[in-house]
Amino acid sequence: MDTIDVDGATIAVEIVGDGPVALVLHGGLGVDHQMLRTLDPLAEHLRLVYLDHRGNGRSTGDVGTATMEQWAADAAAVARHVSDEPVIVIGHSYGGFIAQEMLISQPDAVRAAILVTTTPGQPGTDEAPVPDGPPMPDEFAQMLATMPQTDDEYAAFMDRLAPAYVHRVGGDAMRAAMSGTLFRADAMRRGFEVLGGWSSVDRLDRVDVPVLLLAGRHDAFCAWPQSERIARRLPDAETVIFEHSGHVPWLDEPDAFFDAVVDWLHRRSLA
Repeated sequence: MDTIDVDGATIAVEIVGDGPVALVLHGGLGVDHQMLRTLDPLAEHLRLVYLDHRGNGRSTGDVGTATMEQWAADAAAVARHVSDEPVIVIGHSYGGFIAQEMLISQPDAVRAAILVTTTPGQPGTDEAPVPDGPPMPDEFAQMLATMPQTDDEYAAFMDRLAPAYVHRVGGDAMRAAMSGTLFRADAMRRGFEVLGGWSSVDRLDRVDVPVLLLAGRHDAFCAWPQSERIARRLPDAETVIFEHSGHVPWLDEPDAFFDAVVDWLHRRSLA
């Protein structure tokens, strides 16, 4: 594990593989990059740079004042530290929000993006009602209503929620992927505060790099229509929906997921 000092924070970074640099942004918030290490098969094609966002996991920094723009600026600073050229950005869930903000406010740091099971946030100007997807799990609604106050409470919620994150594989597969995760309840709460006032919708037309959007048909957290909501506003976007997947399609349908990513990388001459 390496660290990079960025604007009053120390960002924990782990690098795997060789090839074009791909910055990997975890979701949550309030977790770390541990679960995303299940993306390591992509290290055959890319140099994966995993990081913990400011105030999350093993990274330091005041999470109470963090914003989407700050998290995006941190990620861009890491990208510039590890590469002299713009990088590919892979963002999952909340990491997809941060990746979109990078595309908009830190465009010089990004050459392409892969957005996995994410949304563009709050409605844009004159936007039609946000499309629905599978119903939100009761346990997730409970967590949003009560907001865990301690790290142990947050960890317990995530353990109960594990089966809702996947569709074809069991909850134990998700629990195994999260094994060793450092949970931060304060970062989770701040993440939802920030999300309540954030949207990329009216700014996505500024993006001028290729974007791949990957969604699970049975995702109850970031429903598949949200990916299409993003794609409609991008000049250069492709969308793949995995028919037997939930919020973590590379666990539910690993062969289809990795084939889709590698095919896109090669077609776009990115790897």
